Amino acid sequence: MTLKSIPKFAAGAIAVVTLVLAVTGAARAQSASALPLVDLNRFAGSWYEIARLPTKREKGCIADVVDLIASGDKRNEYQLVNSCKAKNDYTDVTNADIKAVKNSGGGKLKVQYIWPFSDKEWVLALGSDYQWALVGSPNHKGLRILSRTRQMSPDVLATIKQKAASEGYAVDKLAMTLQTGRTPMAKVNGTKSAE
Repeated sequence: MTLKSIPKFAAGAIAVVTLVLAVTGAARAQSASALPLVDLNRFAGSWYEIARLPTKREKGCIADVVDLIASGDKRNEYQLVNSCKAKNDYTDVTNADIKAVKNSGGGKLKVQYIWPFSDKEWVLALGSDYQWALVGSPNHKGLRILSRTRQMSPDVLATIKQKAASEGYAVDKLAMTLQTGRTPMAKVNGTKSAE
């Protein structure tokens, strides 16, 4: 290789690296598809988290993640109470407001923990009887598999994971959530409640 050929070689190498990055980025940038119609009144209630892509918000959660969704003061607005067993054996609780994005049919949700910041959460799949849900962020950073019960059949879980993978989510990075049967509010203000 001569000195004159080095710039050509470097330009070719840069072109190959750029192409590889563009292809892998395009795969990850695949747009997720929210369900066109979700009955949010049926969606409300108690959900047990079966698995999730780890996020900063739930970093301290080690087990028993439960979401309670209740109707808010206005139409298509809901309250979210997320509780989990934290590393110190106490219950960590966060609250948020949920609102259906206008003209989304309820499949696209705006979740606001602290005003004015909000997250986008899309309902990607639902069991026909609203017994399970697949919810994820359109940027593919967040994903949660939820169930009305603490346990989910392996076949149903595999089907949900396959759906998530087809939407471009990194299902190989899903963390399974330990559901111990512990009452989510077992310790409040340093005292134990009956379990």
